[in-house]
Amino acid sequence: MKFGLKFPFVDDIREVLHHAPFEPFALRLHSGEVLKVTNPDYLSVTLSGRVLWDDGRAFRMLNPTLIASVEAIRATKRKR
Repeated sequence: MKFGLKFPFVDDIREVLHHAPFEPFALRLHSGEVLKVTNPDYLSVTLSGRVLWDDGRAFRMLNPTLIASVEAIRATKRKR
C-alpha cells in the first residue's frame, strides 16, 4: 500500500513551468515572500513533489505546504 499526500499547487507549477511558450510566474509563500520564476531553468519539481528554486543568487528547496499560490507575472510596458 502506498500513502502520499497530493498538493494541487505542484500540478499547477508543473503546468505553468512546461507551458509553451514559457510565461514568467511567481510562487507566493505563506510567509508573504515571493519567488519569481522568469526562466524555466530557475525551477524544478521532483517526483516526490519537492520544489527546487534557484535564480543564480539563491537556492531554496521548498516543501509544497509552504506555497500559498502560483501567480502570473504581468509584463510591464517600457517607457519610450
